[in-house]
Amino acid sequence: MSTRKFKPGLVPTLVTLILLPIFIRLGFWQLDRAEQKRSMQTRYEQRAQLPSFHLEPRVGDGDEMEYRRVYVRGIFESKEQILIDNKIHKGKVGYYVVTPLKMNGSNQYVLINRGWVQASPDRNELPDIAVPDKMVTIHGVLVKPRQDIFMISDKNRESMAWPARMQWLDLKEIEKAGKKSFYPFAVLMDADAPDGYVREWGKVNLDPNKNTSYAMQWFSFAVLLVIIYIGVNLKRTEQTNPE
Repeated sequence: MSTRKFKPGLVPTLVTLILLPIFIRLGFWQLDRAEQKRSMQTRYEQRAQLPSFHLEPRVGDGDEMEYRRVYVRGIFESKEQILIDNKIHKGKVGYYVVTPLKMNGSNQYVLINRGWVQASPDRNELPDIAVPDKMVTIHGVLVKPRQDIFMISDKNRESMAWPARMQWLDLKEIEKAGKKSFYPFAVLMDADAPDGYVREWGKVNLDPNKNTSYAMQWFSFAVLLVIIYIGVNLKRTEQTNPE
């Protein structure tokens, strides 16, 4: 006759102790992301129903402003434009063109995302961006600049030259480089507005169910890891019956 006795080995124990908390942490992280998406979707749907308002320097800058429709008057700053790199449109690589707008009657600026342009195969050749040199009125939606979770590199800007080619909008970095004060939100310019490029922003449609599904997968990996750990470390022992 034989029985099994739990005798944990050093290597499988170390592997389990390393991987198990990682799987569990990733599961809870995905659950947190799902809750964030639910909250953001609710905010977007509620604020999309509110009327557009005039964006001025004295207007509030709290989180309640995100996704609000606004219009703002001012003059574009043509010398300090920003190109947000690695943006894909219909399978082609390009940039988001972000141009600072000096608000009318103020020294404060706001960043205007004017849309997507295709990049040249030659990385050293930047697109030629036209900028109107007159007073304009921009209509759009306020959004908070965010860094993508997964980036190719932690380095945001390649050089100090203008236009600035950046991986994400960093307001503090932009303020420091241009020695200007910026409103803490950017404006996604309306798709039918003049002086812009390809703007297919679409509706914000966040899917928290996908993150919940990912969370269940990570928790399943954790459970499977424990089962494998127990199975691997159950050693067979021989038993003899006394005669």
